Amino acid sequence: MSWSGFKKAVNRAGAHVMMKASKHSEVSVDAEFDQKEESFKKFDRLTSELEQDMSMFMKNFEDLIEVQLNIVKTIDSFYGDYSFELGCDRSSSVNQGNESGAVDGEHVNPRDGISLEYLKLLNEIKDMVLPELLEPLQITVMDPVTELKSYNEEIQRLIKKRGRKKFDYDVLKTKFDKAQREVDILGYEVRRDEASEKKDQLIKQMERLDRVKEEFGQAESIYIDLNGRLKSEVDQYLSLRYSLLDPTFESFIKIQMKLYGDMYERLTSSNLSIDAMTIDEHNADNLDNRLDEILGKMKSLGLLNMARS
Repeated sequence: MSWSGFKKAVNRAGAHVMMKASKHSEVSVDAEFDQKEESFKKFDRLTSELEQDMSMFMKNFEDLIEVQLNIVKTIDSFYGDYSFELGCDRSSSVNQGNESGAVDGEHVNPRDGISLEYLKLLNEIKDMVLPELLEPLQITVMDPVTELKSYNEEIQRLIKKRGRKKFDYDVLKTKFDKAQREVDILGYEVRRDEASEKKDQLIKQMERLDRVKEEFGQAESIYIDLNGRLKSEVDQYLSLRYSLLDPTFESFIKIQMKLYGDMYERLTSSNLSIDAMTIDEHNADNLDNRLDEILGKMKSLGLLNMARS
C-alpha cells in the first residue's frame, strides 16, 4: 500500500467512527446496483469453481491414460516382464540371447493374449494421441476460463473501489448537511439578534460550507460516474458470458470425444481377442459362475487351510 493509500485508509477509519456516532448520518442505497452486484458475485463464484475444476480435470485428463497404463503393466507382469525399449520380455531377451546370440532388436516376444496387446495400445495412445490433445485443451478450454477469472478480479477491484468512493460520498454528504445546518442556524440567529460576533462566525462557517460543498461535489461526481458505469457494464459483461462459455464447453466435449473415439477405434481395429469360451460364458451370464468356481478351487487348497489353522 502506498503512503497516500495508507493515509486514506486511516482517514476512512476515523470517518467510520464519525458516521456511526452521528445522529444525522445517512448511508446511500442503490438497490439496482446491489442486485447487479449479487448477480456478479454468483457468476464470480461459479467461475472460480469452474477454474478449479478445470485445473483438476487437466491434471486428471493427463493422468487418466497413465493410470490405465500402470494398471495394465501390472496385469501384464503376471505373464511376463515386457520392455518397450527391448520390444520383448526381458526374460525372453536374456534367454534368447544366451541360446542364439541374437541382438535384442531381433527378438520376438513369444507370448500372446490381450494383456500385452492392450499394453502396447495404451502406450501408443499415451505417446501419440494424448500430446495432440493437451495443447488444444489448454488453449481452448483452460486459458479462456483462466482469463475470465482474471477479468472478474478486475471487476471485483472496481466494485471495492466503488465501495470506497460511496463511503467518501456518504461522509462528505453528512459533513455538508451538518455544515449547512450550522449556517442556517447562525443565519437565523444573526437575523434575530443582529449580533456582530455571530456575523463573523457566520462568515467563517459559510467559507467552511463552500469548501465542504466543493469536496462533496467532487466526491459525488466520482461516485455517480463509477456507480453508473458499473451498473451498465456489469450487465453487458454478464450478458457476454455465454459467448465465451459455449465454445469453451464445445471444445471441452469434442476433445474428450476425440480421445475416447481414438481409443475406441484403436481397440476395435487392434488384434485384441478374447477366447470363444469366455465370450460364450459372458453372453450366457455364466462368467461370474466360472470365476467363482476358480476362486473356490483356490480357497479349497490345503495351503490356505494351513494358514487359517
